[in-house]
Amino acid sequence: MRASPLLLVCLTLLGQEAPPRSFRQWLGDLEVGGSKQEQRQDGPVRELRSHEWMALSRLGQEIKQDLSETARRARDGSMSFTWRLQLSAEPFEGRAEWSPREPAVLAIHAANSPALKKDIPAGAILWPEELESRLKEAARTVQPLRATTFSFPIQQWSELHLRPQGKAPLPGFPDAVRFTGEERQGAASTSVEVWISPTAGEVRHQAELGGLRMLSQRAELPAPVFAKEETQGFFERSLQKLPPHPFQPWLPELTLRLEGKPQDLPEDAQQTRLGKSRWRLRRAQAPTRLEATQPPVRGLPSAGEARYLSPSSLVPFHDPAFDGLLHRLALPAGLSRWELAQRVNTFVFDWIVEKDFTVGFASALEVCHHPRGDCTEHGVLAVALLRRLGVPARGVTGWVGLGETLGLHFWVEVRLRERWVPLDPTFDQAPASAFRIKLGDTDLADLGSVGWESAASAFSGARWIPEREGNRPYGEGITAKGDLVSGAAGMQLRLPGGRWTFKAGQLQLRTGTGGPWQAQAVTHPGEAQTRPFRHLAGAHSQRSGWWHPSRRLLWMDLGEGRWLQLEGVSETEAFDLLDQLLVPVSSP
Repeated sequence: MRASPLLLVCLTLLGQEAPPRSFRQWLGDLEVGGSKQEQRQDGPVRELRSHEWMALSRLGQEIKQDLSETARRARDGSMSFTWRLQLSAEPFEGRAEWSPREPAVLAIHAANSPALKKDIPAGAILWPEELESRLKEAARTVQPLRATTFSFPIQQWSELHLRPQGKAPLPGFPDAVRFTGEERQGAASTSVEVWISPTAGEVRHQAELGGLRMLSQRAELPAPVFAKEETQGFFERSLQKLPPHPFQPWLPELTLRLEGKPQDLPEDAQQTRLGKSRWRLRRAQAPTRLEATQPPVRGLPSAGEARYLSPSSLVPFHDPAFDGLLHRLALPAGLSRWELAQRVNTFVFDWIVEKDFTVGFASALEVCHHPRGDCTEHGVLAVALLRRLGVPARGVTGWVGLGETLGLHFWVEVRLRERWVPLDPTFDQAPASAFRIKLGDTDLADLGSVGWESAASAFSGARWIPEREGNRPYGEGITAKGDLVSGAAGMQLRLPGGRWTFKAGQLQLRTGTGGPWQAQAVTHPGEAQTRPFRHLAGAHSQRSGWWHPSRRLLWMDLGEGRWLQLEGVSETEAFDLLDQLLVPVSSP
């Protein structure tokens, strides 16, 4: 669960006179990276180069980002651009061209993606030195500035609106003028403060991300002094604490109350607004007979499904590497869309053995070569495989509740007749669990379409409070009585001779000879998680489980995608529990 590192690249500008310009960058009170811009004249060709780098700590692991861009302009005015963005093992790279013979079109050639042409908005700026001149002129005249520019790595237009606030000298830049305004990229809008010198250009740039200050400033300036030390990094601040609930992953329905900044969220069968600040979340209904038997697309898709069956630089599913994965899938002929979705969902969960938080963002092709990553890597690979198999699929950005944490997440939706059904290959859920707040969906045409910018900005200043599960207050939908515990939608667990107790969100089980054991529903543990565990099976029930000797931890597979964790269990007790625990009724 994470925000895109692309968010963290502050506005830095090319087009300066020698010597090269350097910037340093902070997030909160930590220096996390910087940038350098330089220019040179190679005969009749003008060349501008930019290099930006960043390293962030996330949950104790480091994420690195490195971006190099080059812009060239020939004597006839034609321009070419190349870029290389490193977020993981394999870079995103490409080139683009503009010609005065076709002034309203930008030709883009991203690696592993079909060539495309983008219309250029009226008045948009492509050449970086032109933007630099506009900024200097705005500072010289102390006048507002509006500019539209293009970000090649994420292939989106950006709009910058700045309003002058007056002279604001900085050390070494006595003529600096402070501007305030907004920068909009796609659906995301960020408030910014920019200090610009009429002679030196941009000097300082400040914005906010997830409640943390983002600061980029010229290397000549003294390091900032922060009035209040930040105790948490960006990724840690993007997590919210939830009240405990032992069966949270199994809930079919819940209601959340929003405190703070209002949210404009999409509505569908899984996510419905109940009022100004309340939303109802539901697990998707299992497919109907007609939906469950709907075949994949063969031949020409409909206009509405075509974009969700197309390849891109993020999901280049025509690459031969995908042939090997399809061979591993070993799919029988005649499977429906839903059957394919379920198989792909589980395959991706199993294929990405290393659940690695150091991967910034990898394409589906890279995940074919290097099966590691977190939610985005699971999502892009699942979408690529589904599209290759003729199943319309898209990505979703939002937040997911997992245990006592609500955090940023990315999952998948597949098209079944007239609705989109969510599934989550990160947790091997099909349909996906109910406790997820959808912010938006993406066709994964390019990095800019993913939507992390909107997700991170929406998360800042908002808090989600679980209020109800179905018709009962949240956390009170569980009844423990003797050897039986009951939950939402008729879900029951029974242990003959056992005794369940439920108090303050905690569920415990004991018998006359063992316990108490803490019981908690969990998501499907992956191969890397189970490596130090012993695989067990009930002698009579043949129920599968994983047990850790030193931690005395048991994971039990209850079927239908449900897993139960019990703490404090000996090996003998683990075998007994696997054999004796009964699941009389399953929720739909």
